[in-house]
Amino acid sequence: ISVEGYWLGVLNNFLSIRIGNFFFPTGTILFFALIALLVWSFFKTKLGTAMTAAGSNPVYAKAAGVNVDRMRILSVVISTVIAAVGILVYEQSFGFIQLYMAPLLMAFPAVAALLLGGASVSKASMGNVIIGAFLFQGILTMTPSVMNNLIKSDMSEVIRIIVSNGMIVYALTRRTKVRK
Repeated sequence: ISVEGYWLGVLNNFLSIRIGNFFFPTGTILFFALIALLVWSFFKTKLGTAMTAAGSNPVYAKAAGVNVDRMRILSVVISTVIAAVGILVYEQSFGFIQLYMAPLLMAFPAVAALLLGGASVSKASMGNVIIGAFLFQGILTMTPSVMNNLIKSDMSEVIRIIVSNGMIVYALTRRTKVRK
């Protein structure tokens, strides 16, 4: 479904900078920075600290008086709302709404980028998000063109799926050193 005539490029065009053929979507980057600041500041609050404690060590959090089940429900609700906002930003940039495969197509790249950015299964930071997004997009942008030149066929979408799922498998199976 096309979003042209509705919200196509609203954030991309807000305060955008255009120099020749180069287009810098200032509005989208400022919006991302605002959301990142809000998430960072949320985890500095009492509720955010309780949520972190419940996720890190549920037994300790329960002993400290934190309702672990409530924190789990709240974290799922908050992450779903943030994901919904993220998919709206994605839609305004690319100009379409995909209804059937959107949940699958949103989750795998986000997880792959986060894990590629250095996050572990138990700990992630905003730095992991930013670094992972740049690395993931760089790999996905370069891999199809390099592979198409090597094997002389057009398999770009298949290669994108293999690379993104392969990055998830790699990140989940890598070993991290335990600090003593």
